[in-house]
Amino acid sequence: MTYRTVLAVVLMCVSSGVCAAQDGSAPSSGWPTLQTFTESVDRYSPFTVTMYWENDGAILKRNNGQDRHYTNGNAITFAHRPEWVQGFAEAATLGETFDQTAAGYIVGHLIFTPDATSASRLLRKDRPYAGYLFGGVYVQRANNDTFDHAQLDIGIVGPSSQADHIQNDIHDWLDLDEAKGWNNQLSDEVTAQLYLRRKWRVEMEPITVCHWELSQQLIPQVELAAGSVYRHVSAGATWRLGHNLPDDFGPGRLADVGAATGGPTDGAGGYGFIRIAGRAVEHDLFLEGNSFKDSPGVDAETLVGEIQAGVAAFYHYEGWNFEANYSQTFVSEQFDGQAGSDAYGALNVSVSRGF
Repeated sequence: MTYRTVLAVVLMCVSSGVCAAQDGSAPSSGWPTLQTFTESVDRYSPFTVTMYWENDGAILKRNNGQDRHYTNGNAITFAHRPEWVQGFAEAATLGETFDQTAAGYIVGHLIFTPDATSASRLLRKDRPYAGYLFGGVYVQRANNDTFDHAQLDIGIVGPSSQADHIQNDIHDWLDLDEAKGWNNQLSDEVTAQLYLRRKWRVEMEPITVCHWELSQQLIPQVELAAGSVYRHVSAGATWRLGHNLPDDFGPGRLADVGAATGGPTDGAGGYGFIRIAGRAVEHDLFLEGNSFKDSPGVDAETLVGEIQAGVAAFYHYEGWNFEANYSQTFVSEQFDGQAGSDAYGALNVSVSRGF
């Protein structure tokens, strides 16, 4: 199955869902089906659409543009607030009461390469070439202080992701060097991946800078990833400082999509943020290679750290909200024998209505 076929199926599902929603038919009872997913989205419902782009090249990472390791990621998400997701607010609450819920859908694509992309031979001491095309569904719940996110992704790793063509076609268009080792990429493998995440929002004392009173928040979080792509546990925290902070749980990332549970924040605002996190890794498919076939691979480091810093700005007007954030993320060595740490830039743009 090529990426064009996958994209066509996704577009057919989305378009049929929109048409069903506009018919105004009532959702069925019981466990949600594809029909109840789509019928719950009508043209008057609150929704948010977010586009994520991460890249280690010169556009997003001006300080050191180079294709190396995690070299590009793109995703688009659509979130809304259907009635069926209310059941998630009451499941395994761990002593919490949740009064805000949301559901969302994600389609994404990731590209990984070794350091020496000019070499056509197999580089046994570097991470392998890999592409990943995936789609997923997630549910969210929140109260004033706590936020939960559960997500299930189904994807394909390997040539069917079309990562080789995407990277080299873009390089040809931009007159950049070709990545010559894609013949050594991981083989096709269907994947399933689950993420469970909890965040807490802690209000801190405002501070005054040049006669401006700025709010600040600390947002700790924990995550469990279980599946055929990643298996790890992680913990970290985001600190942000700014004016008119939005009702969410920090800026979203491709690997940690933003909360769609909060209410609108009037007017304009912005903030700067720093995130520090670490994870204990048991499995990383993109490093260790295919699960059921012989393939290139390296040994993953057990402990990996990240530092992210960025800025975000938003504007709310007559029910519409526009938000953008830019950041850079620095990642410690991820596999045995890696020469130096990695970094990539990220740009996210979000449009919401009715939130």
